[in-house]
Amino acid sequence: MKQKIVVTGADGFIGRHFLKRLSDSNFEIYALTAPTSQSAKRICGIDGVRILPVHFDDWEDTSENLPQNPVAFVHLAWKGVAPEFRSSTLLQKSNIDMSLSAVQLAGRLSASRFILLGSTMEYALSGQIINSTTPPAPQNAYGAAKVATRFLCASLCEELKIPFIYAVATGIYAPDRKDNNVIYYTIAKLLRKERPSLTKLEQLWDYVYIDDAIEALYLIATKGKGGAFYSIGHGDNWALANYIYKIRDLIDPSLPLGIGEVPYKDDSVLPCSCVDLTSLRCDTGFVPKVTFEEGIAKVINSLKSQI
Repeated sequence: MKQKIVVTGADGFIGRHFLKRLSDSNFEIYALTAPTSQSAKRICGIDGVRILPVHFDDWEDTSENLPQNPVAFVHLAWKGVAPEFRSSTLLQKSNIDMSLSAVQLAGRLSASRFILLGSTMEYALSGQIINSTTPPAPQNAYGAAKVATRFLCASLCEELKIPFIYAVATGIYAPDRKDNNVIYYTIAKLLRKERPSLTKLEQLWDYVYIDDAIEALYLIATKGKGGAFYSIGHGDNWALANYIYKIRDLIDPSLPLGIGEVPYKDDSVLPCSCVDLTSLRCDTGFVPKVTFEEGIAKVINSLKSQI
């Protein structure tokens, strides 16, 4: 008999990659998407996927169309992920209610575990490696809403007796993703033979290739322990400058880099994004397989074809 799983936000970037991984393992997948979603077509045709377009206000009413006792209820849906929306307080607040509705639906289904995906943005100003003991220190409304959602969902899961798992993902990069961050900015500039203007890039960061991130999420969904906190990443935890030098050397070692040309906005606290993979490794056996050099070379080749 096929294992069953419910995924919200299944048509998003992480969601569609996750669905393909579940499909490869012969899961019966129930994908909840927004009725107005323009990206649901991206997951049409994936084997084993049943798409249910429904507004989160109506999630509880759709429980009759979902399986009882799914192996996991994975909540990926989130509004306002793009950088320009991360300081929109009211927009971010709406995610709290949506996530609590997801927990209630998971309770109706008697899900074996409820998995909520967070972000290292919740710890941007902590200055510490991220694990279960790291105090949250968000930089904006997006991070603050993630923190509130984590603790409120954990509390409701306890009330409903659903095993709760929280996972925090660091910077995910992929050939089919283009973010407004220093990695993609630098690649685009260098491919055009232009000099990127950058800060000193001293803050510590971690990046994980999409295949490794999805494998980690898959292992959490199938092997994760109730009450656990898992960090998803590669575990390099390098200064940002180190990633930039590696990118430059892969494209053309002779190209100049403007590291240090741009002053920091605030010298007092530099945001960081470092992860501790110990719990994830111990509980699920996860080991990242794609080095930064291997993964970013695929991204460079993808952007090169576009430029």
